[in-house]
Amino acid sequence: MNRFHVLILTIAASCGLSAAAQSPVRFTTTDTTLQRTFDWARDMALSYVHDGSDPVGLWYEAALPGRDAFCMRDVSHQVVGAALLGLDEHNRNMLSCIASNISESKDWCSYWEIDRLDRPAPCDYGNDKEFWYNLPANFDVMRACKLVYDWTGDSTYLTSPEFVDFYQHTAHDYAARWHLSPDSIMSRQRFMNTPEPFDRKNAFHTCRGLPSYAESFSGITVAIDLIGAIMKGYEAYADICRLNGDTDEAGFALCNADAARNLIETTWWDEASKRYNTYYTADGNFHRGEGLPYMLLIDAVRVPDRAAATVADVLAGSWNVENLSAFPAFLYRLGYVADAYRIVNLLPTMKRSDYPEVSYGALEGIVCGSMGLVASAADRTFATCHRPADPSTCSVVEGLRFNGGNLTVAHNGVKSSRLVNNTSLPLKWIASFVGKGRVVDGDGHELSTFVSTDIAGNLITTVSLTVAPGASAEATIR
Repeated sequence: MNRFHVLILTIAASCGLSAAAQSPVRFTTTDTTLQRTFDWARDMALSYVHDGSDPVGLWYEAALPGRDAFCMRDVSHQVVGAALLGLDEHNRNMLSCIASNISESKDWCSYWEIDRLDRPAPCDYGNDKEFWYNLPANFDVMRACKLVYDWTGDSTYLTSPEFVDFYQHTAHDYAARWHLSPDSIMSRQRFMNTPEPFDRKNAFHTCRGLPSYAESFSGITVAIDLIGAIMKGYEAYADICRLNGDTDEAGFALCNADAARNLIETTWWDEASKRYNTYYTADGNFHRGEGLPYMLLIDAVRVPDRAAATVADVLAGSWNVENLSAFPAFLYRLGYVADAYRIVNLLPTMKRSDYPEVSYGALEGIVCGSMGLVASAADRTFATCHRPADPSTCSVVEGLRFNGGNLTVAHNGVKSSRLVNNTSLPLKWIASFVGKGRVVDGDGHELSTFVSTDIAGNLITTVSLTVAPGASAEATIR
C-alpha cells in the first residue's frame, strides 16, 4: 500500500465512512458538513435516474418534479453533474433526442421538453406551429455537448449526424430565422415566426420563441442571457469544428462569438451604475432582472473588474432555488469560497430543493468548484485547485470517469494534491494552489510556476505535470 492509498483511507476513516462506499463516484472529506451535502446531492440526483425501460431510453429527470420529462435548459445545466455520476449514456441519449428533433417546420427549434414516452411533453407542445420555446436553448445545448465531450472524449458529439446537423442548423438557419446574429439582434422583433392567425391570449403563440430564460417580464425583445448563450454556443461550435478539421466553419463561429462578446461589453454594460443591464424591450429601453447568474455560470463575463462587480450584484439579490443551484460552481471558480460554501450547504434545506437541477448543481459545485476539477478530453488535460472553507480540510474523489478511464484526485489541505491517471493515455495535469510559493513534485524537484489572480483577488500558483497511463503524480506548494 503506497502513501497515496494511506491518505485516501485516512481521510475516509476521519469522515466515519468506508472508502469503498457504494456510489458511482466516491467523495470523502474531513469536512463533515460538506460530506453531508454531497451525500444528499448524490442520493437525490440518483433518485431521478431511470434505467432505460421507458420508450425514451436512458434518461434522468431534468424538469419540474412530476413531469417525467427532461427540458433543454435543465439538461444543459445538469450534464456536468450527471457526468460526475457516470451517467454518460444517459447524457448521450438525452442530448441525442434533443438534437435529432430539430426541424424546419418548427423554425429550427427542437422540442423544449421531452417526456419518458419519447414525445414532446404535452404541457409545452400542441403542434409544430404552437409550442413553448426559449431561444437560448439551442446554443445552450451546443455548449452542453462540448462540456460532455470534455469529460468523456466521446466522438459521438463531434461526428454523429444528428449532432452535426443540430450544430450546423443552429449556427446558421436557427440564428437567421430568429434574427439572432450579433450584428442585428438588437433590432429584432418581439414576436417572430408566429402562427396564423396570431392569438395573443395563447401562450403557445406568444411564448413560441421567448428571447430569454426569464419568462415573467413582458415585452422583452433581447436579453443578456440570450446573447451569452449565443457567445458560448458559437465558442463551443468553433471548438467542435476545429476538432473535426473544419477551419473555415470554426472561423465563422469564432467571429460570431467575438461579436456577441463585444455586444455584451459595449451595449449591455452600464458604466454609470457599474453593472450589466439584463433585458431590452420593444420600446427601446434597458431593464434589470434575471440573467446574471447564468452569465457567470457559463463564463460569459470576461472583463475581471466587471465580473467582480457582477458577483457583488448577484450576491446582493434574492434568487429562487433554480438560480441558486448554479451559484456554488461559479463562486468557487471565481474565488468566492465563503459564499460558495454557505450556499452549497444551504441548498438541501431550501424550499423546492427537490427540483432536479438543485442536486446536480450541488454536485458540480462541490466536485468542480471546491475540488476545482476541470476536464478537457480534446487536449488530454485535467485541472485541479482545492478551495475548501477550512484550509486544513482533506478531500478525495475516486472513480471519476474521464476520457474512457477514471481518475482519483486527493487534496491534502491546500498545500498538496495528488492525481492518479487510470486511463490509457498520458495526461497533462494542471495543478493550481491558492497562494504564492514554490511547488515541488513527489520527488522534491522544483517545478516551473505561473502566478495569476482570480476574480476575488486571490493569488493562484499553477504548475503543469505529465502523468503517464496507470501512474500518479504529486505536487506540493511551500
